[in-house]
Amino acid sequence: MRILLSVFLVLLLNITLNALEISIETGSFKDGDKTYLEAYVRVFGRSVEFKEMTTREGYVQASVNFTIIISKDGKIVSFEKFTLNSPALKTFQDFLDVKRFAVEPGNYILKIEAVDNHNPENKLDIERSVIVNNYSKAVELSDVQLFGKVEQSDESNPLAKNGIYMEPLNYGVVTEDIDVLNIYTEVYLNTGSKDLLFVKYGIYDGFSEAGGKEVMRKVKKLDNQSSQPLILQLPVDKIPTGNYRVELEVMDKTKAVLISKFANFTRSNAKFDLEYWKTYNDKEDYSFVNDMTADEVEYGLRATSPIVFEPKKSLLDYIIKDAPLRAQKKFLFSIWKEKEPRNTEQHYFQYLTIAKAVDLEYNSNVGYGFETDRGYIFLRYGKPNSVLTIDQEPESYPYEIWYFNQVEETTQTNVRFLFYNKSLVAKDYKLLHSTCRGEAQNPAWEVELYGRAPDVQEQNKIDAVQVGDGWDRKARQYFNEY
Repeated sequence: MRILLSVFLVLLLNITLNALEISIETGSFKDGDKTYLEAYVRVFGRSVEFKEMTTREGYVQASVNFTIIISKDGKIVSFEKFTLNSPALKTFQDFLDVKRFAVEPGNYILKIEAVDNHNPENKLDIERSVIVNNYSKAVELSDVQLFGKVEQSDESNPLAKNGIYMEPLNYGVVTEDIDVLNIYTEVYLNTGSKDLLFVKYGIYDGFSEAGGKEVMRKVKKLDNQSSQPLILQLPVDKIPTGNYRVELEVMDKTKAVLISKFANFTRSNAKFDLEYWKTYNDKEDYSFVNDMTADEVEYGLRATSPIVFEPKKSLLDYIIKDAPLRAQKKFLFSIWKEKEPRNTEQHYFQYLTIAKAVDLEYNSNVGYGFETDRGYIFLRYGKPNSVLTIDQEPESYPYEIWYFNQVEETTQTNVRFLFYNKSLVAKDYKLLHSTCRGEAQNPAWEVELYGRAPDVQEQNKIDAVQVGDGWDRKARQYFNEY
């Protein structure tokens, strides 16, 4: 029985496996005369391979090799290689670590190379620009970090600061299970001044550094310490789904702002959203949507769906299906007002022109053309840089490979999508596999694509991810090299 359960568990973990997915949160801080760069690393459990442990029956573990390189002007200034192992687990879950680097103030390139120890072909490279601040003014603030989980910790945990365990948000998203947003920063007083100081902290609409409606704010008196860590909290249970930012300002007793910092976050709050939109009855003027018919509003919402990302995507699906017309109009307007604050109406109708063309191009008599996989991807990520269409490989279903030099939404380069037509009905192409984060990723895509070939049918293995080489089997080469 133990062998059967182990096999089932391994198969379950392999089936759920996606391409390696890692979240990186960074921040700069000061400790005495030195400045530091912190990098919080989260490995998503669904994206790595867990193997049964030989030392603990019934438990599995994942392992990822990391190389972190920090460079400036093309020269490496710091690096570290390490292996991050998950705890012993019954099933897969995320696991985290934090690394701290002493570096001088300045602009750097942070590069992270990660390889799944249990599946070396499952790897990921991340590169981003980071700034280590020069804390030289009389009053300074460290970077602002947002945490979803904060609790006392007596253990020697790398995620603990000052005896408190703090777990960063996933991709800066405040999920529905979080009712209180935890904010961490450090205040540095470099002059020894005894002036009375306060910190004002609040939540504002939108990601921009300035402007936006104030959602809430609080004020706290500061102690006269040369370095003061702050854990601040704001309730988010009644904040609807959307993009927001936390702003912190240190003020003197005259309310003059001495230093300010901000951090962006996205709130996902479906339960609150549904109650809000069910009772929505605002009489304000919402410009071009006011005179739209119900059919026009529904078409506009469905056409806009490809460029709406989570957490608002799930809410949009509800709005289309169940919300009253007045709420649908407001929601359509709010989406485009957020995307294009200026000339909102012009941008909406320009987009609608493209959506109508995509509707005609990819229409397969099942819904709108922009609701097919190809139409959806076209509107979501734009026109591909090149398209390879193959419909004459005897052993494969007809397929197309779309190539994007860059996808801005995921900050990826050399992104590929593979669509195939299993039904052989005109235009009925489904997305089979992609390298784009957040889209369908199927390790066994070759087996599915060549599924009607006799030897592939005979193979019929649940764990098979590739087919044997053949004269007319070029999809792997095209997908990887074209």
